[in-house]
Amino acid sequence: MLKEDGTILTSASQNSQDPDIAKFVRQPTQLGNYQVLVSGVHVDSLSKLEVITMIVPLQKKFEDQKIFLAVNFRLDQYQNEIIQESMNQNFRIAVFDPSGNPVIWPFEKIKANAFDPQQETFYYDTLRYNIVASDAGYSPWRLYFFFEANNFELYRAIAILFLVFALYICLYELLVEFWGVNTAKTYFENIDFAIFNQINEGVIIANNSGRIIFANETAHHIFADRKDTLRNIKLKEIFGNTDDFQGENERATTLTLKFRDKLLKVIHSPIIKNNKILGSLSVIRTDVKEETVYHQVLNKLLEALSQGIIFVDKNHEIYLANFMAKCYLKNLIPGTSIEVIDRELATFIYNNIDSGITKRIELSRGLACEVTPVYDDDGIYVGTLVVLQNDVIPTGHSLS
Repeated sequence: MLKEDGTILTSASQNSQDPDIAKFVRQPTQLGNYQVLVSGVHVDSLSKLEVITMIVPLQKKFEDQKIFLAVNFRLDQYQNEIIQESMNQNFRIAVFDPSGNPVIWPFEKIKANAFDPQQETFYYDTLRYNIVASDAGYSPWRLYFFFEANNFELYRAIAILFLVFALYICLYELLVEFWGVNTAKTYFENIDFAIFNQINEGVIIANNSGRIIFANETAHHIFADRKDTLRNIKLKEIFGNTDDFQGENERATTLTLKFRDKLLKVIHSPIIKNNKILGSLSVIRTDVKEETVYHQVLNKLLEALSQGIIFVDKNHEIYLANFMAKCYLKNLIPGTSIEVIDRELATFIYNNIDSGITKRIELSRGLACEVTPVYDDDGIYVGTLVVLQNDVIPTGHSLS
């Protein structure tokens, strides 16, 4: 028992003074008879244990001062009891005093220092806990319940994804069956596709939607400048929007297509199984006879021109040159680098590959040239056309 000024009148522990209790009693509190005031956590000066103090005002007075009864309660046994009770549950309990000191803390002590009373989740030992806070009745203490977070939401999201995936598969199979879009590979299920790489013609197999599922090495070589790979692209991307390929035509169709500087002959035939069109087979070969005729006509036309004509390919090598060009420049042999022929002209060609327009240059030797970059249907550079225009007849040559 002690007076309101903190002086201890008598003590069961024979303690003549206790600064913590004395300070606590001197707080300006208006307690009625038998009302209880609970302190925060502090260390007992004799036992050196963490305790809390409960103070109750008595009706008696001593030397005109109020008399208080102060009782210290050790926390270690209480903490162990609470922790043991909640050990087998799916939650843990923490209690904090008004000063934010942990009265009960179910985790490592060091974690209590980093705990924020406002946080809603807490992580410990790879587990996540959801926090629910509550007031401890009329006490200024505060309770915190740590519930182990279950993975119900995660499992539900995964289950939904699996269901959506299964629905997608079922819907895909339904659409495939409904529209008859099936892989043509089933028609050749007992055939090794590698055998098609041994023939000189290009072979392309497409499904019923017109998408390529196989192309041999020759087909890849024919269309190498346009597509890096032919697999999974539409037939119309390499053959164009050809009407003969559209619809359910059950007969083979032969087409002649102009592709860059080549004439291609394409035999296009549907793949039919059980009266259903599963896809198509296209065999591609170069029309050598017609291509030879076109080359002969082109060569005659070039030789008849009064201007010098040179075509430099994308590798900057001479592809062709007519007679007049050979009169103006030397060593115009196919395969020769343009830098060997004329370095000034070569530099001009390099600098205007992306210009897209015809430009005129007069070489230091007095020779005027018109330089035009050439592109394919996809806008890819394939070479440069050089037209030599000079009214001066080269020395040592007579022109008729």
